[in-house]
Amino acid sequence: MASRTIASTRLIFPALLLVIGGCWQGIEGIAAIVRGGYFVAPPGYAFSFSIAGWGWVHLIVGVFAIAVGIGLVIGRPLAWLLALILASASLISNFLWLPIEPGWSVAVIALDVLVIWSLATARDRPSTGVTGEHHT
Repeated sequence: MASRTIASTRLIFPALLLVIGGCWQGIEGIAAIVRGGYFVAPPGYAFSFSIAGWGWVHLIVGVFAIAVGIGLVIGRPLAWLLALILASASLISNFLWLPIEPGWSVAVIALDVLVIWSLATARDRPSTGVTGEHHT
């Protein structure tokens, strides 16, 4: 069998979703930084700080998500773990952003859930020699 420089085909789908979600996060972050007045936190929101600050959070998470998604495609060893961490961070940041921009947040949260599920189910299990089957 020929060696491959591209990751397992099972990782292409979550990598693509991570890159798309990262692009959405980046766009959301740029919009919050440039047009911060468009986004308004509800009065008394516990996690309220500057909209530009939220924009930087989204932009940074988005840029790292794109980089890790590319790392998944080219088969970097730590990319799988970093992808899980970034999808989780993105999910949390968008959950906290939910009262400020619900539609966009729900879309990115849905992508993050798909990324986490895809990574969790695509992970190759290490060969332990124990299959759980009884052979006679």
